Amino acid sequence: IVIADVLQIRDLRNPGALSEVLQELHDKRWSMNSKPLWKLAVLREPVGSPEAGSFKIHIAFVYHHILGDGLSGTAFQKSLLGEIKNTEKAGLQTIDVPKVIDTPIYTDLVEPVEKLTSLLIGWLFLLQQLVKEYAPSWLTSASSSTWTGEPVQTLEMCPFRSRVRIAVIWEAEGNLLLKESRRHAISLTSLLTATAVAALAQAVPQAANITGITPYSFRRMTGTPEVDMTVQISSFQTSYSADVLDRMRKASLASDRAESLWKGAKYFHTQMRNELDKCAQDNVLGLLPYISNHVAYYEKKFGKPRETTFELSNLGVMKIGGDVFPDAWSLDSMTFTQGAQPAGPAISVNCISVDGGALTIAITWQDSIIHESIINALATEYRTLARSLQLESLSRNC
Repeated sequence: IVIADVLQIRDLRNPGALSEVLQELHDKRWSMNSKPLWKLAVLREPVGSPEAGSFKIHIAFVYHHILGDGLSGTAFQKSLLGEIKNTEKAGLQTIDVPKVIDTPIYTDLVEPVEKLTSLLIGWLFLLQQLVKEYAPSWLTSASSSTWTGEPVQTLEMCPFRSRVRIAVIWEAEGNLLLKESRRHAISLTSLLTATAVAALAQAVPQAANITGITPYSFRRMTGTPEVDMTVQISSFQTSYSADVLDRMRKASLASDRAESLWKGAKYFHTQMRNELDKCAQDNVLGLLPYISNHVAYYEKKFGKPRETTFELSNLGVMKIGGDVFPDAWSLDSMTFTQGAQPAGPAISVNCISVDGGALTIAITWQDSIIHESIINALATEYRTLARSLQLESLSRNC
């Protein structure tokens, strides 16, 4: 591997420039004939006065989804911090970086999910998927009324350009969201999903239906450690009808808004529990063998509405033990982003938090697929979520 091909070091003008750089990194399309399908960008953000010479370091690990899922990214970052810790223990101040590094001739790869667990597909589930895929639009009224932004378009019609918007929720407010979620016996992911639905209901008043897709890891079913780099994810879809969206739009008081939000969150939480309980039974992963030509499968989506409004992916909490973490370093936040999805959901909401630090929510979308005002509304909803729930709690206690 030629180091110059995979490593770049650059300066950020200001904190807001991080989104611009991530957009740029996402838009550099991979050549499947080249290797490796990953890059590393070290971004230095000045802190304080220029005279101080202090920097915050952002280390961006950029990789093709074929190499790993979201948890593979956190596995890499943990491994990197461990190596920095090792150099610290050895008392090394500088290291000579070779221009070229050799790669192993043979590497053990994690077996695919279908080899590690049984994916059972029932006839009824298969029939439902066939109807969804091949039935005429008048038979699938729910999907035709779902708001999903602009239809799937070729890159000639709509150039591939990723957009990134970052909302940071610092530790105190993040702890409040977690506390309130636990009080309502739901997960934080459930609250974040319901918040996306509520924000989109207000920002897109013409939407009669909104659908969300939620990726989740198969590692607990396969026994694959989180430190392994692999792709072991599936997903499930939830739908929010006109009645649900109208209730969210009509909620004017803080208590009413909170009530509709918690109802949406509990609905999602129940759906997610049902999905995880059955998991390998009637799972969409089991449908992959039925797709004989993946290129043709996606090409036939051109000109058709997208299947889902948004995707929300939560990698959870990044926890690093003191035995791994470098003494001279601190970690206050992480950011998880995805590139534009030309044939996927109109919006991706990507979440990750740091133990003792911030919860970062990165919203990504393809330029010109949806109006930027919708993204602004969604980002604002996340930034003000803790304060909104705080106001509701105060009014409840008065």
